[in-house]
Amino acid sequence: MALQISRSDIIGDYLCDYPADSRFIKLDASEYLNLLGIEPLPSQMAIINAVNNPKYRFVCAAVSRRQGKTYIANIIGQLISLVPNSNILIMSPNYSLSQISFDLQRNLIKHFDLEVKRDNAKDKVIEMSNGSTIRMGSVTQVDSCVGRSYDLIIFDEAALADGRDAFNVALRPTLDKPGSKAIFISTPRGRNNWFAEFFYRGYEEDFSEWAAIRATYKDNPRMTENDIEEARKGMSEAEFKQEYEADFNQFEGQVWNFNHEKCVQNFEEIETRDMDIFAGLDVGYRDPTAFCVIGYDWDEERYYVLDEYFDAEKTTEQHAREIQHLIDKWDIDYIYIDAAAAQTRFDFAQQYDISTINAKKSVLDGIAKVAAVVDNDYLYVDQRCNETLASLDQYQWDPNPNLAKEKPKHNRASHMADALRYALYSFETASTGF
Repeated sequence: MALQISRSDIIGDYLCDYPADSRFIKLDASEYLNLLGIEPLPSQMAIINAVNNPKYRFVCAAVSRRQGKTYIANIIGQLISLVPNSNILIMSPNYSLSQISFDLQRNLIKHFDLEVKRDNAKDKVIEMSNGSTIRMGSVTQVDSCVGRSYDLIIFDEAALADGRDAFNVALRPTLDKPGSKAIFISTPRGRNNWFAEFFYRGYEEDFSEWAAIRATYKDNPRMTENDIEEARKGMSEAEFKQEYEADFNQFEGQVWNFNHEKCVQNFEEIETRDMDIFAGLDVGYRDPTAFCVIGYDWDEERYYVLDEYFDAEKTTEQHAREIQHLIDKWDIDYIYIDAAAAQTRFDFAQQYDISTINAKKSVLDGIAKVAAVVDNDYLYVDQRCNETLASLDQYQWDPNPNLAKEKPKHNRASHMADALRYALYSFETASTGF
């Protein structure tokens, strides 16, 4: 797929030579990149051309991994700062990610041996000797960025945090200088969010000052087939589409992409005699307790969610009674339980003669294992297992931008999702030995 650009007068084939008096970047971007030893990608050239085009104040770029999006955004910010008395704001989803841009700016300044008046690492503000200022900000602390006028605002990794109000309410009024602009750049995170909304403005005639650019891994000639194959191995198909194809049609934050049409069936008369039957148990105290029963067919290499139990505000004895009923009904061989539920495991064994096994604990590895099973249509679910089906649809990544690493959101769907993860990941690990 070729580079997608919403406006016909923006190209990604080469850097356009706009007249110096009309273009936004007053210095020669080509010469600057040459000095850095950079041959820009088509997506990077399109972004620069869109920013330089006097028709467009707002440029929204949805680009995949390995496109150098943060780097090119910072280069544009650096170029603007070389014009005396310019103010640049580079926004990130959180304070930690803003450090990336701060370090990049420092490196660019060092490379060109530019004179700095003040370098404040705590506030992440760089004041140049020419009177220009480069400020790093976070969407979560936008109030610290208002009260001044900006020539350029860059929203880096824009889709990772809800910046709609940060821009519309707090920052858009600060773009009050003649010709001031904003860039929004990110890998997409679904269609129902502010970044997607801003991106599609680039295609609407009512938003004539907006331009949109979309680039996938196919627009990066430096990526080899081996690079792509390695990337595919490490993530689900849905994640690959989002991260490497810049696909807006993927779910916003949804963890698994379950095929309802193919994989929801009626198992009333299913033959389980030759299956391994096992279960996952997520223990809730104030939260619901979730229990899912799974059969694995070795010949078909398929998993079948046969039954489930889901209830809250019951005693351990009541939970044990319901689970024992399912053990007897399906002749369950193994029950994998949350390793943190040591007391429940002890009580089940001592008081109710229910034996359990500590589940494999790694959350992200477990999620990836379930994703691989789901993406390959190896997981089938009985149509009556409503909580399991809901968890497959509604299990979501936590959108909190301050998290050090991704983790799932704690909601109703997460309990059965945890039970499913305990079961599948632990069974697969035990079966393969790793």
